[in-house]
Amino acid sequence: MVQFRTNGKSFRDICLLVPVQDLFFIDPERIDSGATTLSPLSTTLFQVDDSDDGIWGDYDYSEDDYEDYASDNTTIIDDVFSSSNETDEDQDQDTEEDKLKRFKEGKESLKDLPPDVYCGLVTRLAQRCYEGSILELWEYDWQTIKDLTQRDIIEDLNRAKINPWSRGEADFEQYLGGIKRNESGAIISAEATWVQYFNRVPEGADLVVQGGIGLEFEKSDIDSLNWEEHLIKVTGQLDGVNGTNVVSHTSRSFNDISFEAVYFDIYKMGLGYIIMFFYTVFMLGRINWLESRLYLSGVGIFSCILGLGAAFGISFLLGFEYNQTHHMLPFIAIGIGIDDVFVIMETWYNVHNSRFRTASLEEKIGRTLQTAGASVTVTSVTDVLAFSLGAFTIMPGLQAFCVSAAICIACVFLLQVSWFVAWLSLDQRRIQQGRHAILPCIKIDATNYDANAEEGEADPWLKKIFSFYTQLVNSRLFQALALVITLSLLGFGIYGSINIQQRFDPSRLLPGGSYLRRWLNFQKEYFPLFGFGAKVYTGELDYLDMAGLNTMNAQMEEIAQPGPNRILRVVESWWPEFKNFLNQHNKTWEEIENQNDFQTELSDFLYSVDYARYQHNFKFDGQLVCGEPAPKILATRDRIWYGMSSSLPPPSEYLPAISRVDDIVDSGNFTQAFAISPIYQAWETDAIIATELGRNLSLALLAVALVSLVFLANFLICMLVMACVLLTLVDLVGALHFWGITIDVLSCINIVMSAGLCVDYSVHLAHAFITASGTRRERVNKALVSLGPAILNGGTTTFLALIVLPFSQSHVFITFFKVFCLTVVFGLFHGLVFLPVSLVLLAPEKKTRETNTSTSVNNEAFQSDFVDVRL
Repeated sequence: MVQFRTNGKSFRDICLLVPVQDLFFIDPERIDSGATTLSPLSTTLFQVDDSDDGIWGDYDYSEDDYEDYASDNTTIIDDVFSSSNETDEDQDQDTEEDKLKRFKEGKESLKDLPPDVYCGLVTRLAQRCYEGSILELWEYDWQTIKDLTQRDIIEDLNRAKINPWSRGEADFEQYLGGIKRNESGAIISAEATWVQYFNRVPEGADLVVQGGIGLEFEKSDIDSLNWEEHLIKVTGQLDGVNGTNVVSHTSRSFNDISFEAVYFDIYKMGLGYIIMFFYTVFMLGRINWLESRLYLSGVGIFSCILGLGAAFGISFLLGFEYNQTHHMLPFIAIGIGIDDVFVIMETWYNVHNSRFRTASLEEKIGRTLQTAGASVTVTSVTDVLAFSLGAFTIMPGLQAFCVSAAICIACVFLLQVSWFVAWLSLDQRRIQQGRHAILPCIKIDATNYDANAEEGEADPWLKKIFSFYTQLVNSRLFQALALVITLSLLGFGIYGSINIQQRFDPSRLLPGGSYLRRWLNFQKEYFPLFGFGAKVYTGELDYLDMAGLNTMNAQMEEIAQPGPNRILRVVESWWPEFKNFLNQHNKTWEEIENQNDFQTELSDFLYSVDYARYQHNFKFDGQLVCGEPAPKILATRDRIWYGMSSSLPPPSEYLPAISRVDDIVDSGNFTQAFAISPIYQAWETDAIIATELGRNLSLALLAVALVSLVFLANFLICMLVMACVLLTLVDLVGALHFWGITIDVLSCINIVMSAGLCVDYSVHLAHAFITASGTRRERVNKALVSLGPAILNGGTTTFLALIVLPFSQSHVFITFFKVFCLTVVFGLFHGLVFLPVSLVLLAPEKKTRETNTSTSVNNEAFQSDFVDVRL
């Protein structure tokens, strides 16, 4: 491996340094004659390049000050350790138990040193990077590791009692996975090993915001991120060498990979837009050189893009941040915007082919907006209000998305009823002047085109299909079949909605072949109890808080005990070690009766050889000085690691676990104390996601009901529209269960979006029904033939925009596809099948009065005179 450097810093400059538990440690790296070790431990674990020192060349310690001080006090030190008369040969023959015993006796002898001598030595303790690896057995000595045999590795792992790297007690078994043992319990093989590196972020460093959906695993500065990038690159190069799998996981990995998956698939989103564009061109006009609507189709799509851009700009001005959920906004803009385009164009053709055929262009445009404007206003206002109410959530990501979606829909609506209609007027003028559809500067002979066809009629074949469909809607057999299918779908929907799981699984956001997905799989297989880590912080502490510390830590240790109710795997706290320190000096924490004694004992504890590594766990109001009482404690930090049934436990485990840990922290009755972990963002979201989803859907349905009632002015029809929306949502959630989707942040946002989209399929038809005249059967027929093609085209274009997303590697896009595909299918079914049947069976008849003016323009193809509808 190439040595790591960033901004002139090596790995040791950015790693978390902890004191070596040995006053007389001399780092082998600085000895010119070569590396040395404390014990004759040896093996060959990895194949390495002889010519390269690897990243371990970064460990360049300077112990000159230490050696000078030690040499000045040789007499005192020799007196302390004069009790040992063993020769080097005798020591080489010692067992690991003997070495551990002598190791502890040596540390016990330090009590006899004069305070000034002891402080002079302990303040010069060597520091090494805090890591976790079986390579610590051989102090990362390259030559020693190269010469190891398989037998050496096994023997050293079983014998080791002292960690040569930290000079503390050893526990290398925790770094092994897939362990196999012999009858006596000794390790004979392992299938995996775990290596950990810990970086430190200096106080005051500029933190790098990595973005994403709130799943950064640690805060990082630029140096740490550069190191992580280097580590990912190196492990990627080593992966597969000599048949060995090497995978890594860093704080930047999750967002790097998830963002990469999304942006890598953006071209697929563009491909979907292209497919949708050509379909729109095909359906808006005729495929000839005069009546093709090529530019008008482009303007309709571009209006959606303009609205999207405006929404992003306004949202950012309001202070909302961009997150991964915003990747779905382009589909919202297109889905709703193109639906408005088809409604406007369908109404235009209805007006253009009515008795106003010879009217001026201005009058026909006005009458088009008179009807289509009302229809798209109903749906747009409903969608805007639904998303606006959804913004009243405690989830910042969902709030930012709902605000952006509401602004986007409003902007798209304004552009479609103004800018797009203006382009429609220009494009129709082009057709009237006989100008080329692609090269408007060229005039063509319009008499060459079909003069018998209805002028400007875009899709007569689709109207013919819907004309035939109206006969089915009036059939009793079809009505019964439609109701049976609706009830069957409702049954499956209710069953799936009841059984759908509520769970956030980070691995689902990662492509299957990514290194982090493989890392999670390895962890799940070989280290199932290695759960996420958390930190427990307290505020200011004094001697009166020791009882609370004891209570809190006792309960933490209790839930870390093996058994069915185990929550934690490891509790790494300074408090139990502080009690051990007091016991070694024949004291207990209950005997400390004032603040000065507490601060004095704490200072001695933090400057002891065994426990100096816990200095990182404190934030003092001043500098900690050996031999003097510790300053006032401003904050403390402990670490815990979860260890439930698996490394990625279900909500039924981690939600009670996080609640239990919070209760334990509160039991200390500190002025301020809390546990925190980056994964808590996801876990706590899971705790409220069901409530938030129900709340947002309820608000969306309330918005649909209010707007529909105001604009449709008919309670029964409003309830039928509500039924269509509700049935679509129930069927959607139920189908998601069978399609492998769980309730998490992404699916929640998508379901909320679907509530805004599916209303369009029903409201347009309901509005057309109300404005039509005749019996209810006739009104249903007219509504289906006049706006049925537009509704079907709107759903089809939405589906075409999504058609390439199943091939995406991004869970964001795949979830989006599944939700919106089902929304289109169920929305069209309830809007074009269930609602017409319900209107035929349940809608009231109405009285009409013929007049010379009317607001019912879109159905003129089916009536000779306009009618003024009085409800």
